[in-house]
Amino acid sequence: MLLAEQALVGLRLRGQQVQTAVTVFADEVRRRSSAGLGAVDSRTLLTVLHDLPVDLPVPRSTLDAHALRTLHTAPPGVVDLREDEQSVVVRCLVPAVRVELVLVHGPHGISSRDWDAAVRDASQFAPFCARGVVVSPPAPERGLLPDMDLLLLKARFYGVGVAVHQPTGPLRWLLEPAPYRPERHSAAQWLFHEQAWRQLGPDRS
Repeated sequence: MLLAEQALVGLRLRGQQVQTAVTVFADEVRRRSSAGLGAVDSRTLLTVLHDLPVDLPVPRSTLDAHALRTLHTAPPGVVDLREDEQSVVVRCLVPAVRVELVLVHGPHGISSRDWDAAVRDASQFAPFCARGVVVSPPAPERGLLPDMDLLLLKARFYGVGVAVHQPTGPLRWLLEPAPYRPERHSAAQWLFHEQAWRQLGPDRS
């Protein structure tokens, strides 16, 4: 898995400052830009949109009053509410980015006394992406720390990767994170990626 420093970007997600690897979907970014649309991080709106197919007309008669009211509040570029004789709605919005990996670490990696908390912090991202922690490098003359094996055992159990800072060059995996294989897709996952896009896209300050 790629761990080049230049491929990582700092974001604040779920109340934590983390490093992330992000895939940007250029077609959707261009489409949103032409519509003057930034991030869409309304949980209510995304929940309704999540149940609609993309670019396919859905008869309004199949939607309940709550869904229709919610869609009418959507900014331009999110959904096409056709007022013609067809009386359909068409979802236009798809994610602009996907967070592939989250890394939890301090300025110089996580010290051994904080390893357990870091693994727990990284585990909360399990529904959304691959996750890992970055630990402080041991002194060269000491080699791996005696309790490193315990950290790797705990991290492997939770599917959390463990990387270490190198004096020069990119981070290096000691244990790669478990592949991200969601059991299902949800509006909460979509919201997570929109919150990342709000910090990366035109909305950022």
